[in-house]
Amino acid sequence: MKNHSVKPEVAGTRSGYVIRFTCPLCNAENSIVNKTPRDHYKVSRDAACHTCRKRCVVLTPAMTQNPGFTPVLVKVPVTK
Repeated sequence: MKNHSVKPEVAGTRSGYVIRFTCPLCNAENSIVNKTPRDHYKVSRDAACHTCRKRCVVLTPAMTQNPGFTPVLVKVPVTK
């Protein structure tokens, strides 16, 4: 039986159908272009660096996930 090595996890970012990530070994910028919408909505995927061929797991935030609370400033008119 083959022993599976643990792949490092890397945080990626989404923009359109492109997912970008930075290689943890050589710090090269990489991108994954998804051809089908079903592949785009995965939370994690295996990828290889185009420069050093190091394999890693790219984690991307879910599209429906709330990135955090950002308060909206509302101007209230002052009455005298």
